[in-house]
Amino acid sequence: MNTDKFHEIICDLSLKAGFIDYGAAPVKKLTADCKYLNEYIRQGHNAGMNYMARNISLREDPGLLVEDAKSVLCFLAPYKPSENQESSLPQISSYAFGLDYHHVIKEKLYKILEEIISLMPDAKARVFTDSAPVFERAWAARAGLGFIGKNTFLISKSHGLHTLIGLIILNKEVKYGKQVSQGCGNCTKCLDCCPTGALYRPFGLDARKCISYHTIESKPDSHEEFMVDLNNSIFGCEICLRACPWSGKGKPGEWPEFMPLNIVGYSKKITELSSADWENMDEKTFNLNFSDSPLFRAGLRKIKISLGTKKDSL
Repeated sequence: MNTDKFHEIICDLSLKAGFIDYGAAPVKKLTADCKYLNEYIRQGHNAGMNYMARNISLREDPGLLVEDAKSVLCFLAPYKPSENQESSLPQISSYAFGLDYHHVIKEKLYKILEEIISLMPDAKARVFTDSAPVFERAWAARAGLGFIGKNTFLISKSHGLHTLIGLIILNKEVKYGKQVSQGCGNCTKCLDCCPTGALYRPFGLDARKCISYHTIESKPDSHEEFMVDLNNSIFGCEICLRACPWSGKGKPGEWPEFMPLNIVGYSKKITELSSADWENMDEKTFNLNFSDSPLFRAGLRKIKISLGTKKDSL
């Protein structure tokens, strides 16, 4: 099968699965990206995320993940909400309004991979969604799905910033995309609005000061180098995302899996829960409602700690 025909098939499978964009990049060692990561870790900007220092050789060379890897297929999933939370309520990143994207996207990618293998029985591949040592954003940019913004997000010129990335690393050659031009120009809105200084320079993020890190990755009993005002956030932060002019691009996502969860026992959606709702929630209720949610990773105790981290308590 020639690459043009194969490209048409994958595009069709991607569209049927609900992805809003697809592209591919040839496998190459990401030496420059690994050099940047090593310096990032040396400076301590990975905070308590020690896993970032592991398996760097796998991040650099996809050929170590899939034998004879030739292509990285990249897919964009939409999660832009139809409306934002009221600012007075405890804030949750919109990608976490619904079900855990890791499982949702992987399930769709596995179905695409099944179709590929049915056409090419000798195909070897693996599926990845932000859960393995792979530079997802770098590959998506190389595939032409967007550019890396000064806020370190992948930014699609058609779909904005509310996208999630899924990858299939494959041992077959496909039609490859072309990288798009950088689109930030002289804009510094993301840096200017970051309330903690985590975005300390263009393309530079210090996780030690990042609200997302403190509300998701930081362990409840850890002694962090920096204490930050969480700005009413209990899971993640989208301040720099919303400030970006490109965030106006793209339509609200239509995947039912990413729609705001209805919370059993509260007659509310996740986006409507108040501080009192979270404070009074018990573990049984939390587990019932959030076992398949990104919030399960943080856990109820962590969420309640974040809820109580106000500026006047620092």
